[in-house]
Amino acid sequence: MNILLINSSPRLEQSSTYLLAQTIIQQVSNKADVSVTKPDLSKLPHLDAEYAMAVCSPDLEPDESTGSLLVSNKLITELEQADFVIIASPMHNFSLPSSLKSWVDHVVRAGRTFYIDATGKHGLITDKPVYVLISSGGVFSSDKAYQPDYFTPFMREVLSTIGLNNVHFFTIEGTASSPDIVKEKLNHTKEQIKDQLAKIKI
Repeated sequence: MNILLINSSPRLEQSSTYLLAQTIIQQVSNKADVSVTKPDLSKLPHLDAEYAMAVCSPDLEPDESTGSLLVSNKLITELEQADFVIIASPMHNFSLPSSLKSWVDHVVRAGRTFYIDATGKHGLITDKPVYVLISSGGVFSSDKAYQPDYFTPFMREVLSTIGLNNVHFFTIEGTASSPDIVKEKLNHTKEQIKDQLAKIKI
């Protein structure tokens, strides 16, 4: 089984969501042989003119061997070949960090991962389990929320656009609290993930 791990935390392997991702990988590894693909989001270029032309002018045949089209094709291939996707990310300013938004912009591509007709947009990526792990210094869910959440609805909608509807969200909120509280929250979320994974067939 090929797991695609998208880690957009600036703390990299020290982040809470990366630790949660390792819980998933370990659980899946107990049921199947696993390989993990981890693209380096810190090196993603912004979309360039050739990418824009390819999307807006489908009759043209742009050079896809250079620039952001080359990067886009590589990232899309990784997504297509994955059996299981983990997206580990902090919430920045109520939404996505720029590195994750860049990955989204590269893989959500008209004519490549979705097509458009008179009835709307239709995904071209084969559906597969996607686990979105979010950390936040504040609280954005439940009746204790005191900040908005633009992250979750955006990711749900954009993943659905390319055909990914089997999406599960897990959060660790209030990470600006004391280390003991954060550790307790992390362990609680780990148990939630383990319980959910125990119910699915891999």
